[in-house]
Amino acid sequence: MNLEALILLIAAIVLVALIFYVSGAIVSQDWSAGSSLILRILVVSLIAVFIIPLFRDATSSIDVGDLGLLVAFVLLVVVVRFVLVEELAVAEEWLASLVISLIAVVLIYIVDEVSRAIFDLRLLEIL
Repeated sequence: MNLEALILLIAAIVLVALIFYVSGAIVSQDWSAGSSLILRILVVSLIAVFIIPLFRDATSSIDVGDLGLLVAFVLLVVVVRFVLVEELAVAEEWLASLVISLIAVVLIYIVDEVSRAIFDLRLLEIL
């Protein structure tokens, strides 16, 4: 891994963390973030940046189509539920984790497409 790839990987993790912060703030309607919440967001971001491409690549090699993305999304919902939603003040924890994950995946896809269009670089194909 060269220096440029490492910088892009760190930028991807920070950007995904910002996306999870925004989606969590939208769902909980609380824009304050303590140190515990920031650490939880970083853990979820690390998992999202490393696990989603891993599942996508693994399933593309065995020809099961988009099943890997579905499994990665379900895994992301579970991780968001048990890591991130524990810190947020929401009534329905599973619904909140589903909505946070959905908002985050849509925003990550939008940022990925914009980065591909402007910089000719896929955000989640850095690894």
